[in-house]
Amino acid sequence: MTEKSINYINNIVMPFIEERHSDVLPVASIMILGSVGLGIDDELSDFEAVIYLPDDIWKQNGLLQINLDKCLLETNLWRQGCSIICVHPLSWMLDGKGEKILANGDVPWSEIQMESLYGLFVLHNQPVWHDPKGRFAKLREMTAPDKMPEILWKKALLEKIKVFVSDGIHEIRRCVDRKHILDAHIPLGDAVKALLEIGFMVCRQYYPYRKHLSWAFSRLPLPIRELGSSFDMLSAATEWQERMGTMETIYNFYKDYIISNDLLPELDFNRVDLIEMPLHDNEFYIAENILANPNWRIEQDALMEKTLNAGFEPEASRWVGWWEMM
Repeated sequence: MTEKSINYINNIVMPFIEERHSDVLPVASIMILGSVGLGIDDELSDFEAVIYLPDDIWKQNGLLQINLDKCLLETNLWRQGCSIICVHPLSWMLDGKGEKILANGDVPWSEIQMESLYGLFVLHNQPVWHDPKGRFAKLREMTAPDKMPEILWKKALLEKIKVFVSDGIHEIRRCVDRKHILDAHIPLGDAVKALLEIGFMVCRQYYPYRKHLSWAFSRLPLPIRELGSSFDMLSAATEWQERMGTMETIYNFYKDYIISNDLLPELDFNRVDLIEMPLHDNEFYIAENILANPNWRIEQDALMEKTLNAGFEPEASRWVGWWEMM
């Protein structure tokens, strides 16, 4: 955090709470959020913080929220719009799962958003502002990236690749070929966001909310962060063919990295074509099923044998399975 932020919290916010609501401090957990918390705030930044209190104590302290609103209105050094110090019950922590995680030690990984995990974990090299109960430290330890199950990393990585290929570059190409240039900008945003997020996935790191993606990407380990120059080229490109060519270069870098590190063997990259939609769509379908069921290929081979024995063409096996025609 910057000296400006530290001084504001130390000299204004915390003394204000100590003077008017000192009784909540022994049980409060306080974190500074957004660009101020990351230490990258500028003239466009607002101030965001959150104070978590046990639910029963939170219910009795609505005046704390009102007084903090007044404090910000009178002392805030950043933009007033959207600046807030939220007072939340513990039951809302970490997408509503934090209190249960602390209580029973069980992390419901699939129910927590990546952005929430990043917000909790990114400041692990800096002290939490105020947390006498050690809640944030415990949650960070329990939800550290190396604790996330391997299967969920694979599923998340597959989903990002699918977004880039199917919802991103494929849709961009269709719009450009049809001269629907305004429409092409919509999947362009999806594609660029997915390409940045793939970088975090292959590094086994959580990614932040979209407005901090490029900043956090520049802090990823080598060789992934070297792609920053390619993203700069993409940002500067003015022709659609140049944009698509640069995105394909980034994608191919990821593809080679994923293959060489065996990060997603369930997906056949040799058959994920960036142009032929039916081909890559089918490969994503196959990979998703393998991740969901390791015996999927064996079951499909048995289904194919039944399909052929019934006199159908091989392509009919999918529909035979759907309609349970055997």
